[in-house]
Order: sequence, then structure tokens, then C-alpha cells
Amino acid sequence: MTDIELIKKEIDELEKMACNIENLGSQLLDEVELIQVPDPDGIEMGFMHFEWEKSLNPDLKSIQREAIRCYQTFFSAGLHFIMEFLPEKQDEFSSCYESKKYGDDIGIMDYLQFRQSQYSNQKNEIIGRFEDRFEIQRSILTSIPYIVKIKEMNLREIISAFFVDREIEEAEYLFNKNHVRAAGALAGVALEQHLKTLCDKYQIEYKKKDTIEPLVEKLYNNGKIELSQMKNIQHLASIRDKCDHPAEIDRGEIKELIERVKKLI
Repeated sequence: MTDIELIKKEIDELEKMACNIENLGSQLLDEVELIQVPDPDGIEMGFMHFEWEKSLNPDLKSIQREAIRCYQTFFSAGLHFIMEFLPEKQDEFSSCYESKKYGDDIGIMDYLQFRQSQYSNQKNEIIGRFEDRFEIQRSILTSIPYIVKIKEMNLREIISAFFVDREIEEAEYLFNKNHVRAAGALAGVALEQHLKTLCDKYQIEYKKKDTIEPLVEKLYNNGKIELSQMKNIQHLASIRDKCDHPAEIDRGEIKELIERVKKLI
């Protein structure tokens, strides 16, 4: 199992946990009574607000305990992934945990522990706000496997580009020293690596031993390059193949191979 697959598996497990937390939290908010009390700041205007019943029966207390424990696990594990792979979202993720001061959006722990009074006793609205708040954390977390994949791909492209540039520079050096056969072989290696990077980028499977011809055909068959591009690369592959055989090497063709590979990359 690759690192990305392992990360996705763990995130999927946290999402299953999140589904359970949402169900438990919604049930809890639906069944706990809201008690209407006067608002001290708005008595003259007749405003009212609602406090949650604190004395829960054993069944609701058990639901609350399970919801809080599951959420603490979800949050702690999720925060670890956020800090490691998506640190720019850490503040947004953490802000949904609980409100720090009056006026902040109510956090998940505030809902589960009935810390905040409500200005409406419409349970469907309250549950909707709870679910919307929790969805922020869930959506950030479920995006991580895709972010990891993108970051891995970018790193792979950077490493590949460095390798290809180095091979081309070496090919030019050998060519200028009249080692044309070795120069052509290195230019071919650079071209092959470039094609493998393109296959990785477009998620096209290939065998480790695949050379220029099968790689370019896979790219063409998957609609990632045009016919003219494939023909051009196949022509370069034919020049490169001459470097692997004792046949006479044309210096002009090797120069063409190096220059065209430089333009491709």
C-alpha cells in the first residue's frame, strides 16, 4: 500500500467516525429540552432566549458521552493530518472546535456540551447549524488525500526535471567532445524520463521497463499528446535506437535529437 493509499484509508476511517458523531450529535440536540428564559439585556423589548436542560436522563447522558469521546478522537487525529499536510487550514479547522469568546460562531464542543444558549427553539435550525459547522472540518479533512497527491506529484516533477536537465547538459558536453553515440544515448534517457513523468502526471500506468515507443503510444492513446507530437517523438526514438547498435552514427541526427529533446522538456 502506497503512502497516499494509507493516508486515504485513515481519512476514510475518520469520515466514518464523523458520520457517527453527526448522528449522535443530531439525536442529542433533538431530544434535549430547551427551556425558555428571559434575556436580561432585552427584557423591555420582550426578547427571550433558550437554555439547554442540563439534567440528562441516563440514555441521553450515554449518547452525549459517546459523541464527545468520538469527537475528541476525530479532532485530535484530524488536527494531526491538517498540521502535517494542510497547515494553512489549521486555524479554520481548530476554530470549529469551540468558541473562544462571546460572539464567535458556536463550536462542535459547545453544541455537544450545551455551553451556548439559543435564540430559537427550532430544533431543525439548530441541528442544521451544528451539521454545517461540523461539515467545515469534515470537508477540510477529506481534501487531504488529494492535496498529498498533488504535492507528491509536484515533487516528482521537480526531481524529474532536475534529472532531465542534468542528462541533457551531459549529452551536450559529450557531443561537443565528439562522443556522439554516448551523447545520443543520454538524450534518449532524458526523453524517456520526461515521458514517464508525463504518464505519472496524467495517471497513465506503464511498466518500469517501458521505453520511449510504448510510453509515447500510451500518452497518445489516452489523448494527452497529438499525432504529430507522437510522430516527432517516434522519430527521435529511432535516432536514439541507432546509438544502441554498431551502425554508423550521423552527427547531425544526434544534434537534432539533443535539440528537439531540449524543446520538448
